[in-house]
Amino acid sequence: MDDHLELVLCAPELAVLSALEATLSASAAALTAAHAELEAEDFAASPHPPSAQACLAAALLTQVEALQHSLSRYRTLVVMQEEWARVAPASELASS
Repeated sequence: MDDHLELVLCAPELAVLSALEATLSASAAALTAAHAELEAEDFAASPHPPSAQACLAAALLTQVEALQHSLSRYRTLVVMQEEWARVAPASELASS
């Protein structure tokens, strides 16, 4: 069986979380495209004050990045647990 399919069967939440990750990536790209000033090294220090929308977009991008990081950590933990379950003797699994 395909490893990805097996993992989703063992942890079905990963399917929806994968869709969320794709949505977050698209959202970050859209926010960055809509607010080109966010590409600057320190857009808040630019000679022209950033708009309220740009400031909120920057805050959203920070939250998107944090959520993407958490999703990655969650997926890694699920994968590690599934790998451990495959190699651990049944007696070790029963005691945990």
